[in-house]
Amino acid sequence: MYKTLSFLMVALFWITTNSPSAVAQDAKAKQVLDAVKAKYKVIAAFETTFICNMSSPSTGTSDTYEGKLAVKGNAFRLKLPKQEVITDGVTQWTYSKDANEITINNYAPDPDDITPNKIYELYEANYEYSYIELKSEQGKNYHIIDLKPKNKNAQFFKVRMKITEKYGIKGWELFERNSNRYLYHIKKFAEVTVGAPYFKYQKADFPAGHTVEDLR
Repeated sequence: MYKTLSFLMVALFWITTNSPSAVAQDAKAKQVLDAVKAKYKVIAAFETTFICNMSSPSTGTSDTYEGKLAVKGNAFRLKLPKQEVITDGVTQWTYSKDANEITINNYAPDPDDITPNKIYELYEANYEYSYIELKSEQGKNYHIIDLKPKNKNAQFFKVRMKITEKYGIKGWELFERNSNRYLYHIKKFAEVTVGAPYFKYQKADFPAGHTVEDLR
């Protein structure tokens, strides 16, 4: 149920006309996205707490959970209620709470994946983007931008990003081809100081008796 390496995806209203308004929208989307990238690229490391709501219209089910993410360069550590994913950018360790097991793999995300350490720059290569609107919520304004994967076989056909006027990512919504929706809301965000060992498996960080399976 949890979307880990497809964490944080892209766009429906891609404008294909050559009208002046279409050009202006795309130019504005790029200006906002470039500003977001510039903001996050200068942060050495950050940690965020988020809320995810998953809904499935086809089955009438939904689920809400809280997670925590730390990012430093190409490394990240993602904590979910029943799973934890750690990578130093080379190796990936995935902990399953139900199985009390760590699996080890080489970290090799697909180019179309939206990984936690790439959410702010995914628009550059494999996605088309368009500016939707400046939306007001509870007295605050947010830029709404849609991203659409160029790969028509990608699992997600749209990501709608919600960006503050100061170019921080406030949330995003993922639209899956099977009609599932994943709505992420950033609850807390902070710059942090964290060392390289935090992004590697440490036996003491996990419950006693857990097993380790190396699948590399």
